[in-house]
Amino acid sequence: MKYLFKNFFPAMLLVAAALLILALVSVSCGTTDALPAVEPVPDNPATALMRDMGIGINIGNTLDSIGTNTWLAGETGWGNPKITKEFIAALKKYGYTTIRLPVTWAENMGPGPNYAIAETWMKRVEEVVKWILDEDMYCILNLHHDGGESDKSWILKAGDDPIGVTKQFSAVWKQIAARFSGASDKLIFEAMNEVGFKMWNQWDSSTNGRKGEAYNILNGLNQAFVNTVRAAGGKNASRFLLVSGYYTDIDLTCDPLFRMPGDTPKDRLILSVHYYTPAVFCILEKDESWGKNQTDWGARADYVELSDQFAKIRKRFIDKGIPVILGEYGVTFSKTKIEAARSRWITAVTQICLNNGICPVFWDTGNDIKRGPESSYAMSGALKETWANIKR
Repeated sequence: MKYLFKNFFPAMLLVAAALLILALVSVSCGTTDALPAVEPVPDNPATALMRDMGIGINIGNTLDSIGTNTWLAGETGWGNPKITKEFIAALKKYGYTTIRLPVTWAENMGPGPNYAIAETWMKRVEEVVKWILDEDMYCILNLHHDGGESDKSWILKAGDDPIGVTKQFSAVWKQIAARFSGASDKLIFEAMNEVGFKMWNQWDSSTNGRKGEAYNILNGLNQAFVNTVRAAGGKNASRFLLVSGYYTDIDLTCDPLFRMPGDTPKDRLILSVHYYTPAVFCILEKDESWGKNQTDWGARADYVELSDQFAKIRKRFIDKGIPVILGEYGVTFSKTKIEAARSRWITAVTQICLNNGICPVFWDTGNDIKRGPESSYAMSGALKETWANIKR
C-alpha cells in the first residue's frame, strides 16, 4: 500500500499536468470547446428567424462610403469596386445566407423638409437589394454613416436638435420603407449604425447628469423608425425590424436606460449590437496612447471575457424573448496580427453567436473576401478556418 501511494501521487501529478497542457493547447488552437454550454433560446417567430438567417457578412466601405462637403465618395470612393450580381452569388456559394448592406444616404439627399433621396441612388440600392433577395438570401438595409462624423453626416446632430433630426430621420425612413413596401419578407430594415451622443461620456463622470438625455434621444429615434416603417404599409406592417443598441455596444445597450421601442405586431423586433472586443486586438494596428497593440488572442482569459460579454446580452435580451443580431464583428486585417489568432477570434465569436441563437454578420471591407472578378472573390485563411471549425 505504501508503495502504491508513493508512486500514485507523482503519477497523478503527471496526468494532471498533461491534462492542463492539453487544455491550454486546445484553447490556443482555436477550439470552440472552450466556450460554455448554453440553454436553448426562447421560441418565437423572431428567434426562429435568427436560426434561418444563419451566418451573414457585410459588404462594407461601398454603398456606405461618404465624403465631405467638398468631395463626394459615391460607391467606389473608399477603394472598392461596385457591387456586382456575381459577387452576391459568390458570397452565397461560400455559405453566407444573410448580407448586411450598409448604405449612407447623406450624399444623395435633398434639403428639408422633404429630404428627398435622389432617384439614381434609390435605384442603385434597389438593384443590389434585388440581387440579394433573388439569391434567396436575407438582406439587412440601414442608415449607416448618416450617423457618422463626416461633415455630411447628420444623425448625431440630434444631440443638439432632437426634434429636427427626428423629423429628418422619419422623412428618410418614410421614403425607404415606401420604396420597398412590396419587397420580400427577407428584407430587414435596420434603424441606424453605431449611434450615441457626446453629451454623455461613460469615462467622464462630469457628464453623468445628461446620460438619461442621451439614451432618451436614441430611444426616441428607434421608436420613430418603428412607427414610420409600420405606417408605410404593404409588407412593412409586419416586416422584421432591427433596432440599434446604444453605440451598438453590449455593455451600453444592456444599461437599463436603453429601451426597446413599442410595436404593434408581436415578436417582430430584433436588437442590433456589434462586437470588437478587445479593441486593442480587433482595432489597433500599432500602439496608441489609449492602448498597446495586441497581436495574439486565444488564452483562457480571452475566452472568459468573450463568454461574459455574451452572457450579458443573453440575460438582458435573449432570455426575455428579444432576439439579437450581431451586425458587425471582425479583426483588422493587419500584418501585426497573428493570422491564427484572427482565425481563433472569428471562429469563437461566430460560434458563441450560433450557440445563443444570434445571427453573426461579419464585417468585411474587401480584405477577407476579395472583390472584383480578377480576384475570383478569394477568401482569407482566417475565414476558411472559421467555416471549417464552427459547429452548427
